[in-house]
Amino acid sequence: MIKEIKPNQTSLVYNAFDVVNYRDAFKIESPKDTFKNIDDFANQYFNSQPNWLRLISMNTLSKEKMEENLRKSNLQINTNIGSWKIFNRNENEIIFGESMGFMDYRFSMRLDKNTTDDIEVSTVVTFKWKLGKYYFALVKLMHKRFVLLSLDKVFKT
Repeated sequence: MIKEIKPNQTSLVYNAFDVVNYRDAFKIESPKDTFKNIDDFANQYFNSQPNWLRLISMNTLSKEKMEENLRKSNLQINTNIGSWKIFNRNENEIIFGESMGFMDYRFSMRLDKNTTDDIEVSTVVTFKWKLGKYYFALVKLMHKRFVLLSLDKVFKT
């Protein structure tokens, strides 16, 4: 089950920017031992995305190119998965994102390995100038749907 939740203040991504103009979070409830670690979830996430979503979200149409990016990056800081750079990570969380000039965003995947295998994904956005505000006003209309669709695909593949 996927549900929208209040963003977790202990998440690495929560304070990714000095000024946050938008923040959301979703929780995926999954049974214990569904994922070995956050890297396992991230790999399943990227490999399960439909071509069209991979293209508009990460500027990568080819599934083979996505798999190559995953192998080469080994999900380490300062590497890329498509157009998404890995900005930060720890044992349980990876922060991806993009700096687009007019706005920056970060997308976090965090695994709760303590009692469950629940996954929390969070998005934070900061606007650099007015174009970012207007651009995100349009993107925001579809953002949550895309996040929910991308998470749902992980469990359907």
